[in-house]
Amino acid sequence: MNDDPTRTTSEARRGRGRPRDLLKREAILDAATTLFYERGIGATTMEAVAERASVSKMTVYSHFPDKAALLKASFERNISSIRLPELTDKADLPTSIEALNAFGERLVSFLTRPEIVKTGDLMAVTAAEHPALAAAFYAAGPAAVAAMLIRFLRSLDARGLISVDAVDLTAEQLISAWLGVSQLKQSLGVAGPPSAEVISRNVRHATEAFIRAWPVSSAG
Repeated sequence: MNDDPTRTTSEARRGRGRPRDLLKREAILDAATTLFYERGIGATTMEAVAERASVSKMTVYSHFPDKAALLKASFERNISSIRLPELTDKADLPTSIEALNAFGERLVSFLTRPEIVKTGDLMAVTAAEHPALAAAFYAAGPAAVAAMLIRFLRSLDARGLISVDAVDLTAEQLISAWLGVSQLKQSLGVAGPPSAEVISRNVRHATEAFIRAWPVSSAG
């Protein structure tokens, strides 16, 4: 029985269908993520994703208009799953530095996971052939993370806790310093993922080095 007389039958059907639609979307993303890892991004087709997710190709396209959108959504979900610590205004410079370290440690832990390293390697190999996919991958991953850090550094600078020129460049350099050559070593097969202790040491060392380069006002 429809308790709301203003709600039409079609609206009720759409309401009932939403949870199922969300489940299908998750199944599609699960299938795509697995196939990207197994076959490579360029070799993964929308048809293969549909088959792996046990849905029709039309259903896949109803959620994602093309493979670039599917790749972007897949990587955005990966990023959200690591639950990066919030980079919001802190009371003072010491708590801000600790927030940076927590963010960096969680980020490096994610970026050095074997499946993430392999996905990046596969994307690099196919980037020239699939520029739209490469752009989607970059927007969902590196660019999104850098934007979080840029906003935080600008906030610290505006409050006089640090003084940073070229914040965009500084954010990229800090992320690179946090990561070091861990991904390269894994890509070359000369090392496995770093331990939590090694990640913490490297991230904190890099942050400390950058802080020394940023003049701090007396308010900090």
